[in-house]
Amino acid sequence: MARLIDTTLGHKKQIENLLNLRSKNRFPQSVAFVGPSGIGKRRVALAVAQTLVCENSPEACGHCGPCIRIEKEQSESLLLVKPDAEMAKPAIKVDDIRGILDSLSLTSAGRARIVIIDQAQLMNDQAANALLKNLEEPSENVYFILIAPEIEQLLPTIRSRVQVVRFYALEYEHLRTLKPNQPEWAYRSSRGQLTELEILTSKQGLGERQEALELFEQFCFNDDFLLFSEWRNSMREDRQWPLFVVKCWQQLVRDALVVQTGSSKFVLNPDQTELLKKLSELPAKKLLKFSAELVQASRDINGNLNSSLVFDSLRVKYARMD
Repeated sequence: MARLIDTTLGHKKQIENLLNLRSKNRFPQSVAFVGPSGIGKRRVALAVAQTLVCENSPEACGHCGPCIRIEKEQSESLLLVKPDAEMAKPAIKVDDIRGILDSLSLTSAGRARIVIIDQAQLMNDQAANALLKNLEEPSENVYFILIAPEIEQLLPTIRSRVQVVRFYALEYEHLRTLKPNQPEWAYRSSRGQLTELEILTSKQGLGERQEALELFEQFCFNDDFLLFSEWRNSMREDRQWPLFVVKCWQQLVRDALVVQTGSSKFVLNPDQTELLKKLSELPAKKLLKFSAELVQASRDINGNLNSSLVFDSLRVKYARMD
């Protein structure tokens, strides 16, 4: 067993600041860890929990009972909340928050109690409002750690009552350490997010990327694209596939613009040399317009618009671009 802080890659400055606050007994009772998904915010939250419950050191020893139980996520001092993955649209419901608050009303057996709310942006308004009073007037030795991609995704009333700690994407060398021997394009395309790297390099992810690349070339360079039925059939009922396609295409358009500047070493898809060369021959103005339309396409798909119709519209707009 060991301190989770010692086995956490990246986020050195954030961890140092958090440890400094803990050593001075100034650790905030309500804090929000914000930053991209899949970079280790939850692990840092658990590492902080160790420092708050450790019997031997404010920096956590990693060996005492409370530290070990936090590491295993089996501590009576740790309350974890996350969205219900079984829901069609995952959310944190008011009953989830009320259950946690009821637990906090019981007598605590440890030095502190830590509530970690993962994907806090998925709290519905009722859940957020139920939590609000406890953030305003937290009980002694009760600490709330909210985890979200962006602070703006939380209700203003929640934002005003938490101290924000911002986290950033992992360095490439951190990803290589965590998941070695992967393709260079995967390290770059994951943009410092371990979960994204794992998705991209899975058997399904590799196949979907290849399919998205082939679809992209047809979309851009085949005038009969709208007449094909194959791509329409591939637009599944869930939004994940079309969103993945759009994200993949956004990176390719970005890479083409980078190639036009002569900075090819910064491309995210270095294995797609021929496609990027072909794409970079398009006017920069057209690529920029296309990039903006891809952003809108992502919003439309997330807004539950029919994915096939979104791509229909996107292809018509693309054909009309200068």
